[in-house]
Amino acid sequence: MSDQKQVLNVFYNSKLVGYLSEDSEERLSFRYCKEWLEDDNSFSLSLPLKLSDQAYHHGLTKSFFENLLPEGEVKNILEKTNKKNISDEFSFLKEYGIDCSGAFVITAFDHISINKKYRSKEITLDSIYEYLENRQSLTSVMINEQGGRFSLAGAQDKFPVIYKKNKIFLPQNGEPTTHILKPYVRYHKDTKDTPYNEYFCMKLAQTVGLNIPKVTLIEGKYPLYLVERFDRTKVGSKTFRIHQQDFCQAQGITSRKKYEEDGGPTLAQNYELIKKISSLPIKDLSQFLSWIWFNLLIGNNDCHSKNLSFIHTDEGMRLSPFYDLLSTVIYKDLTKKFSYSIGGQWKWHDLKQKNFVLFAQSLSLNVSWLFNCGKEMIKKMDSKLEKEVMIFESKFGEINTAKIIAEEIRKRIKHLQKKIDELC
Repeated sequence: MSDQKQVLNVFYNSKLVGYLSEDSEERLSFRYCKEWLEDDNSFSLSLPLKLSDQAYHHGLTKSFFENLLPEGEVKNILEKTNKKNISDEFSFLKEYGIDCSGAFVITAFDHISINKKYRSKEITLDSIYEYLENRQSLTSVMINEQGGRFSLAGAQDKFPVIYKKNKIFLPQNGEPTTHILKPYVRYHKDTKDTPYNEYFCMKLAQTVGLNIPKVTLIEGKYPLYLVERFDRTKVGSKTFRIHQQDFCQAQGITSRKKYEEDGGPTLAQNYELIKKISSLPIKDLSQFLSWIWFNLLIGNNDCHSKNLSFIHTDEGMRLSPFYDLLSTVIYKDLTKKFSYSIGGQWKWHDLKQKNFVLFAQSLSLNVSWLFNCGKEMIKKMDSKLEKEVMIFESKFGEINTAKIIAEEIRKRIKHLQKKIDELC
């Protein structure tokens, strides 16, 4: 059998970083180029893919690049509607690796320019509404019909855009995008309000002290949720990409293991990762613990390890702003189990004192410290919740999503507060 390899180039801005290869048996490998290794400002793709002149094998290579791809129903639709074979990671990135999460551009071209004249196409709200009316996947339409070349991780239908002067543009030749646009979730029953849900939960998170990016909700025939990309930055009139890696990439596992239940990272493993990697671990660990309590209180049972990321900053590696925060528990068809085990328990209403003690031990924390974090989050939520619901209802009138979520939060506050009081 031939050993001939296909090769894609990986760039950071206009600098060549290395080579992604696929052999005749569809095994991936990655190797940094000599110039990148000698660059004083170079950095690794992920923690497992350390700066080295070795060729990394299939498993470690896949753990980074597979996590750049869409998943589940979105990927299935793309494979069915695309005229080209994009069923494996290499083929997909060959076609659509121009705009991914993070800093790297993946392409067959042997050079790229950051000073070229970019082209983009305006995507009107009316056209988006028409696609949604026809039950078309926006990811698929933007790639197959509108000339988009992007790869966004995750199982939800969405696409990256340039948002300026209240207009939506889709790049046609590699310009970095500034925002991600999401319609409502259409693969489950009664989830037409998910843009309102995510908008409310993200605004509530910001109010209680979590670090989140700027979010917007575009009202119309169908609500559209718009979130500013934290892996992009503006310098003058230009947008540049910033390197990030999610917690699956950082721990060398694919998206198939993003949930603890499927063999993925535990909360304790993610906690240790932050402690080890963050340049400001005390601040980031505090944010992480607040994130856990916040997700427990809003009923977000989809807060898996791909919904946590590190971002490269001038201070070093930091926990990124939080994203994909919404109350999944208000939808009957979605799982009632938390994404992680809390001291051996997956269901919030069955959490007992012993579960929190075991959880604290797994983090090597004093349980009173863990509970103080919980008490602080409950106090903030209790004091801010009513005002946030009022702000939401003043903007969106008859939409009752915030009220439903608030009822769920109050129920959970009562239960979790009782467990805390029993131990304190």
